[in-house]
Amino acid sequence: MKTVILILFLVPAFILAQSSWRREIPIVKPREELFHSVKTANLPTAETLQKGNFFYEISHRFARITAGYDALYGLDGPVNMRTALSYGVTDDWMVTIGRSNVQDNLEFNVKYLFWDIADKTTPSRLTLKTGIAFNTEAIAGTNKRDAFNSNSTQYYIQVIFNTMLLEKSLGLGVVPSYVYNSYIFANDFNENAKYTFSLPLYVQYYFNRTWSLWLEYMPVIGGWKGNIYSDPSSEKRSYNALSAGLALETGGHVFHLFVTNSTRLNPTQYLVGADNNTNKDAWHFAFGITREL
Repeated sequence: MKTVILILFLVPAFILAQSSWRREIPIVKPREELFHSVKTANLPTAETLQKGNFFYEISHRFARITAGYDALYGLDGPVNMRTALSYGVTDDWMVTIGRSNVQDNLEFNVKYLFWDIADKTTPSRLTLKTGIAFNTEAIAGTNKRDAFNSNSTQYYIQVIFNTMLLEKSLGLGVVPSYVYNSYIFANDFNENAKYTFSLPLYVQYYFNRTWSLWLEYMPVIGGWKGNIYSDPSSEKRSYNALSAGLALETGGHVFHLFVTNSTRLNPTQYLVGADNNTNKDAWHFAFGITREL
């Protein structure tokens, strides 16, 4: 009987003691997002993917709206398009490969989050993005556009700053950007053709988790602001890019529906400027969809 009583006393005590020996596993809370995606319609945000996550993007820039009803206001085509796939290497690092059918521009980039302020009033985030692009479309009769020729290789770097206001309803972004070898057909006739410095800005207002409105402005403030094609004519210049529209979030997707004066998509082309000015004949319907997996 004494043995039974001893067992009944020791076993619960032993079990309770065992639980206190267990190593507590900390619960890792995911980093709170500011903008709801790693990119806007045209530009990167300071967000990065969670480790192991994928992000897919496809974007279209249609013909001019002034094409009229017979061309369904440009929606009948042709279209410039981009498709891209990103992967979260860690919670702070992500990599992307993207391709545009404009000059068959193929780009690889790396994005790193290196500064995060979790302030309740104005949370902010700073991220660095750098990439390389190959213009792989060969054009007969030129010595600057052989596929993967070093003369057709471009480089870029962006510093991305985001902050949120009004209880995280209003997002602001500024993205100082530098492109090297902006005009791939340049010889030594123009030193400025070697680089472009731009200062993209964007603002996005979130009504709720589903709907938001946004505006992007991308002024070129230094370097090459000319044509990206083989004709260096001064008449074939580039312009400051302007885009505005709405974003719809549903089922893990983000849809961007907007108008823009730029049909360029990959960074080393978009950051050189828009291919249209902002007069009444300059505008295009545009569409983009992203999905995080």
